[in-house]
Amino acid sequence: MRLSRLTLLVPALLLARPAPAQDAADYHYENLVFTGLGVHLGSVFPARSEPALSLNVRADLGLLGPALRISPGITFWSSELRDGEVERMETRLEAACERGGTPCPGIELGSVETSDLGLNVDAHYLWTTDFAIEPYAGAGVSLHLLNGRGDFIDDTFVEELLDAVAPGLDLVGGLELPLASSLRLMGEARGVITGTTRYISLSLGGTWVFPAGMQRPVAPPAAGGRR
Repeated sequence: MRLSRLTLLVPALLLARPAPAQDAADYHYENLVFTGLGVHLGSVFPARSEPALSLNVRADLGLLGPALRISPGITFWSSELRDGEVERMETRLEAACERGGTPCPGIELGSVETSDLGLNVDAHYLWTTDFAIEPYAGAGVSLHLLNGRGDFIDDTFVEELLDAVAPGLDLVGGLELPLASSLRLMGEARGVITGTTRYISLSLGGTWVFPAGMQRPVAPPAAGGRR
């Protein structure tokens, strides 16, 4: 009896084995095609600056492999440093003067602005769902051209301290809503970490899909799903 049960169990386990994983050969840069162009408007919440508006322009290079989209982009935002950050800078400058033997109390830097021009490349994993809204999440790398300016810091070493070129790490998640075969509405949240600045952004925008993109699926068909 036990032997007969085992005989029936082994074929069942073999038939129930999971589908083979995606092969590394499925992911290749030759799969990338310029399939779309998008524009996003959003709000940026930096760690050291006041909230600001941001503008993002990005390209859709299609799929590197199954369900993995590559999307490079460029983002710009500009904001004022928070009063507390400016006061800390003033305190450090006064302390540096005292260490140099020349007391200079009462330093005022006034309004200090900072801006960020960021270049990034994202990899988005796309999920297949049975609903109109399609989620994605991923990560990317970025390069940030940071610039500081102000009436009392221009052409000084303080401005040089705020100016920097810094690499960054991006984490991103969003939702897509296809409005037509050539237009997708997108909402996105992004977190950026660099050596000199950190911020979270929320944006809303759209992507215009070129004919080359409409001829290929956004993600490969999944068992029991649609795309």
